[in-house]
Amino acid sequence: MIGVVIRKELLEVRRSPVLLLSMASLPATVVAVPIALLAWLVRAAPEQALLFVQDVYGVHDPAGVTAGVASVLARNWLPMFLVLPIFLAVLLAAQSIGGERERRTLEPLLATPVGTLSIVAGKSVAAMLPALAITWIAAALFCLGIDAVAGHMLLPDSAWLFGTLVLSPLLALFGNATAVVVSSRVLDPRAAQNLAASTVLPLLALLVFQLAGRIALGPRFYFALAAGVAAADVALIAVAVRLFDREKLLTR
Repeated sequence: MIGVVIRKELLEVRRSPVLLLSMASLPATVVAVPIALLAWLVRAAPEQALLFVQDVYGVHDPAGVTAGVASVLARNWLPMFLVLPIFLAVLLAAQSIGGERERRTLEPLLATPVGTLSIVAGKSVAAMLPALAITWIAAALFCLGIDAVAGHMLLPDSAWLFGTLVLSPLLALFGNATAVVVSSRVLDPRAAQNLAASTVLPLLALLVFQLAGRIALGPRFYFALAAGVAAADVALIAVAVRLFDREKLLTR
């Protein structure tokens, strides 16, 4: 039954070019902007700009100022790639429930004997698969672009591998479960997306502080984040299944 729901949801995604365009726009920006910035710093920035960045991050690389700045900026962009799976999963999951309810295509599914757990699980997996695929493709392109601009291999390092392969699925599930919970209670799919997407604000704050040189996130932080998000995922899935009231959704 879960497989049937997954296939149905993925087919709905393919039929929505606007949704696909929305999903592609943010990753493209996330990949292009830092690569362009790094290319400018490495090849065209005045020495004063490099020295300023060096002072902000406390870079002291034996390979030189340019190499040190490139290394720090490349690695500090990881939190943005942790935002992507949440944002994309929220976009899909909120549209899956709220959008279908708005188009009157959710009722036939709810009227079938498919269990609530199967519906929630199917919609969750269907939202996670495209979100993770796009995140991993964007991360691969980012690493290739950064390495090409720097002229040597900077990424992926151990933190990037852990973040993209372990944290990204956990965060995608977190965003999806949050969207399911919100969409079960909010009629407007756009309002549901906005409310659920607010979960990325803490990660965006971490990105801003890290890029500003105020904090330096290390392996311990990412391991602790993974453990915390995994626990939150279990709790949110249980809440999502309990709040997914078929009768209320059918009568709204």
